[in-house]
Amino acid sequence: MNQQVDNVEVRPGVGMLALFPSMNYKAWYAVGEFVDNSLQSWRTHEGRLGEVGGGVARLNIDIEIDRAGDRITVTDNAAGIYTEDISRAFTPAAPPADSSGLSQFGIGMKSAASWYAKHFVVTTTALGEDVRRAVTFDIPKIVEAKSDYIAVTTTPARPEEHGTTLVLTDLNHLAPTGRTLGKIRDYLSSIYRRFIADPRVEIIVGGRKLTYEHPTFLVAPRWTSTDGQPEEWRKEVAVTLDSGRTITGWAGLFSKGDTAGAGFALLYRDKVVQGAGGVARDSDGYKPAKVFGRGNSFESQRLVGELDVSAMEVAHTKDSLVWDGDEEDEFLEKLGQALDAEPLPLLKMARNHRTTERGRAIQTTVRDIVGQVVQAVTQPIPEVEDPEDEDAAINAVPASPPVEESVILDDTEWDVLGECLTISVIDNPADSNHWIRVLQEDGVAAWKVTVNRAHSFTQSFAYLPGMDLEPVLRLAVAIALAQIKAERSGAKEPRYLIAELNRILTGPLAKKAAA
Repeated sequence: MNQQVDNVEVRPGVGMLALFPSMNYKAWYAVGEFVDNSLQSWRTHEGRLGEVGGGVARLNIDIEIDRAGDRITVTDNAAGIYTEDISRAFTPAAPPADSSGLSQFGIGMKSAASWYAKHFVVTTTALGEDVRRAVTFDIPKIVEAKSDYIAVTTTPARPEEHGTTLVLTDLNHLAPTGRTLGKIRDYLSSIYRRFIADPRVEIIVGGRKLTYEHPTFLVAPRWTSTDGQPEEWRKEVAVTLDSGRTITGWAGLFSKGDTAGAGFALLYRDKVVQGAGGVARDSDGYKPAKVFGRGNSFESQRLVGELDVSAMEVAHTKDSLVWDGDEEDEFLEKLGQALDAEPLPLLKMARNHRTTERGRAIQTTVRDIVGQVVQAVTQPIPEVEDPEDEDAAINAVPASPPVEESVILDDTEWDVLGECLTISVIDNPADSNHWIRVLQEDGVAAWKVTVNRAHSFTQSFAYLPGMDLEPVLRLAVAIALAQIKAERSGAKEPRYLIAELNRILTGPLAKKAAA
């Protein structure tokens, strides 16, 4: 085999290679940088690739993980690196001549490879050229020698060959397996959702082809008319800033609440740059409080969307936008107006729509939660003196924390602090005046404690799937026990009930159960 060794000048910038291993990368970000180069090569040379591909420009990206061999291999069949691009491609911080694509700053592949490994080899064959080039990066040796040149080994190739292979060895970080490998798959599936939707593009990570599941949208009548015509709660949105730049996309409401999956994905040139979503677990959706509210709001559980922000500037790490001055505030204000504009006011619907969950699985969940509440309440409660007046009783302990979910459960009998209780969760919209009932029927030893899920208090704070029922039941059981104890003491004034409630809530009921 004819082999030739040349040198490619990489001055200035090779010293930057020593800095890359300390960058604040995560494994899924780094692998994404390798995919960017393959996708950009495919896009740029799509026409020529189609000519040699029988009329179809197919792209295959295969990321192989060899934990035993401490090796990561990334292979693609894109157009390869052409002669005129060799020097730029291997020089740190040298941007491409055409910066309109995914490869914009000339940092990604080199920084990610140097972060992941001390040693990596890039082998590339450009479509239409009759050579194959291999460039070896031994980072410690390059940095020590302070060399301005890197050797390029050239061997013959057929002009119809094309593609690039990157082999990482002597890794600085363990080759991903288990949860980390799952995060890489989830993250890449999310950020490249538009690319893998193209049947010509296939990305395989650790032997598994990436797919992306699009959201299922809420189909329901407007909250003001439960008997009205059901509508799909998804619409196109567009926001034009004072600068003249326009952001477009779509927004909708999940059919079922999903706090982790909710939020906007901001796409730059078809790649998600911010808001990859809960699929990556460390990258929640773009959920600014000005639009989504704070905490566990209904908007933060249901609102989802994709926005094309290609008109904006992106950070060099390609994971956030660069806003000018107060531009983001302007954008959020106009986005909120667009989301709530007729005929589909998404924010109002998210805040006011309610669903009802029933079934065996829900009953099992509620039963488990009731068990946790009972276990907590049977623990010792600190003894405190009764307050002397009602005001003191009300201020004896801080207010209970915010409350959240509820469901359906038949009567279940429990022995709680020496009292026999049956605890029920019902769904009775007709009884709008009672959130909680505490009754004892004649001849029956057990006290009946009933919490109404359909009451406006429960609807507001503890109704949607995924929200937390436990704080509501803790508060309900505390109130019931306080009333029972007060009645047994012969108390006639409300202050005794409040005092007992405050005493109970200083104990285990006020503390979240250990995970």
